[in-house]
Amino acid sequence: MDKLKNMLARILPAYAILPLIFCFLWNNVVYGGSRLINQGLTHYDLTIEFDRMTPVVPEFMLVYFGCFVTWGIFYIMCGRVSREYCARFVAFDVVTRTVCGIIFLILPTYNVRPEVLGTGIFEKLLLFLYEIDAADNLFPSIHCLVSWNCFVGLRNSGYYKKRTVALSAVIAVLVFISTLVTKQHVIADVISAVIISEASWFVCNHTGLYKCVKKSMEWLDLLRKQKRE
Repeated sequence: MDKLKNMLARILPAYAILPLIFCFLWNNVVYGGSRLINQGLTHYDLTIEFDRMTPVVPEFMLVYFGCFVTWGIFYIMCGRVSREYCARFVAFDVVTRTVCGIIFLILPTYNVRPEVLGTGIFEKLLLFLYEIDAADNLFPSIHCLVSWNCFVGLRNSGYYKKRTVALSAVIAVLVFISTLVTKQHVIADVISAVIISEASWFVCNHTGLYKCVKKSMEWLDLLRKQKRE
C-alpha cells in the first residue's frame, strides 16, 4: 500500500489534488450554471461565411472526445511542477473559466447544426454529441480554451522539453479544427478562447492573483498535517 501511495504521489503530489479537482468542479458550475440562467434569453448566432464554408468531418470526433484524456494528463503535468506553479496554473485556469461564465451571461450564443448524413461510427458519434450537448454556451469555446490552457501551462512552466510543449500546441490546434468541422463551434469561439487564455495568464501572473490560491493550498496542507497528528 505504501509503495502504491508513493507511486501515486510521484505522479501527482498531494498538494495538487484538491486544487485540480476544484478546477474541474468550477468548470462544471460555470458551464451548467450559466446554461440554466440563460434559459429563455435571446441567443445570438455568430456564424460567418468562413464557418458556412467549413465542411463537416465526422472523423474528427476522435479528436473531440479524445482530448478529454490529454486534458487530464496535461493538467496533472502542470500541477506537479511545483507547489507555487500549481497555484499559478490553478488561479489562471479558474480565471479563464470565470471570464467564460461572464461572457456566457452577457452574450448567450447558439448555432444551427447540420443534418448528419451517413450511418458510420463517426456519424453516430457526432449525432450522440448533438444529443448530449445543446448548441449553446458556445462563445468562447470551452473545448478550445482548455486545450490552449494546457499549452500555456506547459509552455510557461520551464519544466518540460520543447517537444512536449510543441505536442500540446499541436493537440490544441487539432482540437480547434475538431470544434469547427463537427460544427460544435464557429471561428469566433476559437479565437476568443485563445485571447482569454493568454490574457488571463498575463493578469494572474502580473497581479499576484495566484497568491490567493497559494495561501488556500497552504491552509489545506495545515489541515492535512493536523489530521495526521
